[in-house]
Amino acid sequence: MTRPVLLRVTAVAALCIALAGCATSQPLREHRPGDAPVAGTDEDELWYAMQRAEAELQRSPQRVRDPALNAYVRELTCKVAAEHCRDLRVYIMDVPEFNASMAPNGMMLVWTGALLRARDEAELGFVLGHEAGHFRAQHSLRQWRRLKDTSAVLSAFQLVAYGAGVPDAALLGALGAYAGIFKFSRDQEREADTLGFEAAVARGYDPDAGADLWARLKREEETRKYERRGVVFATHPATEERLADIRSAAAALPSPPRDRNRDAYRAAMRPFLEGWLAEEVSRRRYASSLLVIGDLLADSPQEDHALLTFYLGETHRRRNAAGDRAKAADLYARAVALPGAPVAAWREHGFALRDAGRKAEAATALRRYLDTATQAEDRAFVQRELDRLGGTP
Repeated sequence: MTRPVLLRVTAVAALCIALAGCATSQPLREHRPGDAPVAGTDEDELWYAMQRAEAELQRSPQRVRDPALNAYVRELTCKVAAEHCRDLRVYIMDVPEFNASMAPNGMMLVWTGALLRARDEAELGFVLGHEAGHFRAQHSLRQWRRLKDTSAVLSAFQLVAYGAGVPDAALLGALGAYAGIFKFSRDQEREADTLGFEAAVARGYDPDAGADLWARLKREEETRKYERRGVVFATHPATEERLADIRSAAAALPSPPRDRNRDAYRAAMRPFLEGWLAEEVSRRRYASSLLVIGDLLADSPQEDHALLTFYLGETHRRRNAAGDRAKAADLYARAVALPGAPVAAWREHGFALRDAGRKAEAATALRRYLDTATQAEDRAFVQRELDRLGGTP
C-alpha cells in the first residue's frame, strides 16, 4: 500500500471513530428547502463524508457530461423534487445497470441503465421522485443513526468518506456498497414510493407508470434467480407488495392524469441508444439483456427497430447457447432489411451467411460493410474474410 493510500485509509478510520464517538445526535430537523445541517452534529459529519465522495465523482470519466441530456434529466428531477430542486445535484453515470440513488447531502446518481429501461418521462419521473422522497424524509440520516454503533458504519465510510484517488469503477462500486449498507427499511421504501408517486402525479404524469416500470424490473430480477442480485434488486426489491401498493394508489385516483411524454423522452435518449445497447450486451447477463432489449423492441417506434433487432441478435450470438446462432442469423437478416440498420449489422449478417455456406451473399454483405465503415478498426480482418470468399472487387 502506498503512503498516500495508507494516509487516506488512516484518515477514514479516524473519521469513522470520531463519527461514532464524538458527533452529537440532534432531533431530526424540519427538512426545509435550502437548509444545511447544524455544525458538529452527526448529520453534518454524514454530509461531509458524502461531499468528499461527490468531489471525486465530479471528476470521473464515467460521468456523462452531455449538456442536453443532463439538462433534460435535471429538468425532470426539478419537476418531481419541487421546492427541493435547488438542494439536489444530479449526476448521470455511464453504468449499464438499472440504479438511481440519493445521498443525504443532495447528490443524486442516475445510471444509464435506468435511462435505457425507462419508457418515458412518467416512468423516470417516478424513479427520480422516489429518490427525492428519500432525501425529503431524511432516510439516510435515520439509517445512519441506526447503524452508527455497529461495525457496518466503519465499512460504509471506508468506502466513501475519502474517495479521492480511487479508480472510478471502485468509487462507483463504493457508492453502490454504501447504498447496500444503508439499505432502507420496507416502511422507508414504501414512504419513498408514496412521495415519488404523489410528486409524479402532481406534475400530471400517468399514475400507472411506476407500476409498469417495477413490473418489468421484477421480470428482469427473476432472470437472475441463480445469480448474485444486482444493486437495484438488493437495495430496491421489486416485491409483489410494492407493486400492489403502487397499483392500488393509482386505482384510487378518481380522474388520473395520463401524461407520459414518451416522444420527448425518446428524442432525448435516442442519441445515446446505440452506445447503451452495446454496454447492455457487454454485461454478459444475456437472459436479462434478451428481456430488456426484447421489451424495448416490442414498444419502440419503427425508426428504432433496426438497431434493437441487431442488438437482440448480438445478445443471442454472444450467449451462444443451443439455437442462438440460428436466432442471431435471422435477426441480422431482419435488421439489414429495415431502414436505419447499424453498419455492424452488415458485417454480422455477412458472417452468418458465410457460416451457412452462402458465399456470394456473404461477400455482398461484407462489401456493404467495408464500403460504409470506411474507418472501422476491423477493416483488415473483414477484408481477409472477403478475400477468402473470393469477393474482392
